[in-house]
Amino acid sequence: MRMKAAVAYGLREPLVVEELELDAPKADEVLIKMTASGVCHSDVSCWTGALPRDFPVVLGHEGAGVVEAIGEDVTSVEPGGQVVLTFLPSCGHCRWCHTGHPYMCDLGQYIRTGKMPDGTTRLHRARDGLDIDNMVFISTFAEYTVVPEASIVPVAAHLPLDKLCLMGCGFTTGFGAATNAIQIRPGETVTIVGCGGLGLAAIQGCVLSGAGKIIAVDVHEEKLTMAKKMGATHTIQHRQVAEEVVKEIMEITWGLGTDYSIELVGGDEIDQTVPVAFGAIRKGGTMLMVGVGHHEIKSMPIDPYTLTLWRKKVQGVLFGDAQFRADIPRYIDLFEQGKINLDDMITKEYRLEQINEAFDDVLAGNRVARGIIRF
Repeated sequence: MRMKAAVAYGLREPLVVEELELDAPKADEVLIKMTASGVCHSDVSCWTGALPRDFPVVLGHEGAGVVEAIGEDVTSVEPGGQVVLTFLPSCGHCRWCHTGHPYMCDLGQYIRTGKMPDGTTRLHRARDGLDIDNMVFISTFAEYTVVPEASIVPVAAHLPLDKLCLMGCGFTTGFGAATNAIQIRPGETVTIVGCGGLGLAAIQGCVLSGAGKIIAVDVHEEKLTMAKKMGATHTIQHRQVAEEVVKEIMEITWGLGTDYSIELVGGDEIDQTVPVAFGAIRKGGTMLMVGVGHHEIKSMPIDPYTLTLWRKKVQGVLFGDAQFRADIPRYIDLFEQGKINLDDMITKEYRLEQINEAFDDVLAGNRVARGIIRF
């Protein structure tokens, strides 16, 4: 079938919305008509080169849509069903899926190849047949996409997919970091470093876990205002001097530091964000590293002297350490009860043809919390 998609042809080259030929789903695959796609900073990081990948490619890894057709052996959905697409697959059969770590599923080794798990592509340029890579199997910057059954979570027919698309990456990553990777006890304190979509979700996770002081740190006043709305008790504007931010955190916590900190920025910024996240935590505290650093950065500015003598912990977190087939339905229940706020996290909507504007807004830093493409 033919459909339109946004194709990235090279680093920082404007994306081109053009007609592609999309193959029919093979065994264990599903054809999805997209309803909405989030525009995540990781998409932009692929485009800028912070995250390595080959071109040409249809980016987009946070989406939701309606099942159009199913391939052989698909059992979890039927045509007409609604699904959230997850940027990591879960086969349900490997060691990691069976031991409660679906975010480390063995299928994940193939997501950076640009091909489907069988090594072939489903996307081709209509005018000349040129093969186009996918992003993490799902390529949500397109009107239709063919994805593995392992990359979908079925959801009820009455649910608003334009909100639930955030569950496929950003919301689950941030919220899960605060509720899965650590077990916040009522009254414990948390520093949130970075208040984009992931940070706003993490703040909501801290609130529902009963955290006492939730200290939000960001360089942009606009994002700190959003952080307050989501439940942050204190905000600090980071003006490029990490020591000053840590000093403020110590004043707020009576010189102790917070029980936990969560770094949600990554990229080229870790020289500024990690010293805050690491310096913020108390003796024996835990720092979660959620943001993905630039692939050429091989070290973080963490003081090993303090790491040992203060018995601090640094822990990596992937996709919120979520059991996403079980957790996403739980999060949806909380959303329907009004305990999770997705509406205010979406600050701007775009048409597919506005994809380059959406990327510019992400790079600006203070224009959007989360933007979505509505199809």
